[in-house]
Amino acid sequence: MLLVEGRRSEVLPLTRGTAELLPLDLVLSGFAVTTRQDASGSALTVSYKGREAVFYARKSLASLAGDLRLLSSPVVIEDGKWYVPVDAVPRLVGPLLGLSSDWRAGARVLVLGTVNAPRVGVTSFVSGDSVRIVIEASEKIPFKVVQEAGRVVVAMPRDLLDVSFQQERLTGGIVDLVQYVGGKDNNLVITLGRRFLNLRASEQEKPPRLVLELQATPLVSRPQGPVTAAPTTPDAPPLVVVVDPGHGGVDLGAVGPTGLQEKDVALSVSRKLRAMVQNNLGFQVFLTRDRDQDISLDERAAIANNYKADLFVSIHANAYRAKNAVGSEVYFLSYQASDDESRRVALTEGAAAPRDAPASGSDLSLILWDMAQAEHLEESSALAARIEEELATATGNEARGVKQAPFRVLVGAAMPAVLVEMAFISNPEEEKQLASDVYQNKVAGALARAVARFAKDRERRRGGPSAGRPQ
Repeated sequence: MLLVEGRRSEVLPLTRGTAELLPLDLVLSGFAVTTRQDASGSALTVSYKGREAVFYARKSLASLAGDLRLLSSPVVIEDGKWYVPVDAVPRLVGPLLGLSSDWRAGARVLVLGTVNAPRVGVTSFVSGDSVRIVIEASEKIPFKVVQEAGRVVVAMPRDLLDVSFQQERLTGGIVDLVQYVGGKDNNLVITLGRRFLNLRASEQEKPPRLVLELQATPLVSRPQGPVTAAPTTPDAPPLVVVVDPGHGGVDLGAVGPTGLQEKDVALSVSRKLRAMVQNNLGFQVFLTRDRDQDISLDERAAIANNYKADLFVSIHANAYRAKNAVGSEVYFLSYQASDDESRRVALTEGAAAPRDAPASGSDLSLILWDMAQAEHLEESSALAARIEEELATATGNEARGVKQAPFRVLVGAAMPAVLVEMAFISNPEEEKQLASDVYQNKVAGALARAVARFAKDRERRRGGPSAGRPQ
């Protein structure tokens, strides 16, 4: 959907690979712009109030007031119309017109200009035998509540909502997770826990809000379903896993030869991994982002800490100037890179700033760094080794080994933490694999099995029920 100065237009984007493109003439409709196509038909100049933007056919390139801008995918001409990637609107068209602009991927809405959207807040209250969830809006909006197997979906069908809430994990076994997933109906999804018994919903007018009361049943053991993707024991300790889809928003990450973006692959694999671990292992899994959004590297570790996670796994795709580079790599934290290649990857994905990693000449800094990180390094190393083994077995691709590097996203994580480079998106063959649903499932399955093995190892080390069992 396109919202221009409050005017709504339903737009079906043109899809090329993983890229979504919009017709430029529709975006500019209603504005007194002039357009000029050069004689060769390879460049289109758009002028408005003394400002100019130039788009180049079949190139991931444009300019605004003479400054070159890189786009996420090439501009396309089809049936005489110029199509530009969605990110070109907030980066070029908005500034050209002198309007604020934003692409809200969760709601599938492109905003150009001023649009007044109702603000929505979500608050949860947990008591012994009930959970109360209050969804409050700044003005009256429609609420549609549907109870499905294992979850409750609250739809809020409006063109656009201003929802700052992302997700919250609840204790007590009645509700496991409350999460805003967006979509065209602005859905809020409540994942039900093992103690859930029934639901009551009521609306109030002043202030406009929906109140959900979720009642508990007496505590019972959670049944264990059949395990396929990541086998584990029924009495394995429940883990909380935070999965971090790398990059997002304006940070595309690496881009493959045909335009496949690292941020999209990382999110897709992370979602598959969450489903496998939740469904097959019964663990709780949270994503640092579940849509295309900007999240700082420091925030990602903070999210894991807030959820008191037992594991933190950051998902990425590698890139290198040599197109024949192949294989997977798994990293855990060190204040110094284990080799030149690890140093390069850390710089690409975001190395720790000097204030985070100690200077090599500071003995006190080295000691403090080691004390802060040593508690989890052994388990991080073990998890990384499990992941590397499972990835090589599942995909058949080259295993480039377990390495260490000062990744900023891992700094501050108060739990075992690893960064996974699934494959080289810069390699045409591995880019093709990364775009494949089949390959993504293989990667997610390998990661899930590694998490299951890690859980068994941890239980054995701590003398749990599975101690002494053959692995």
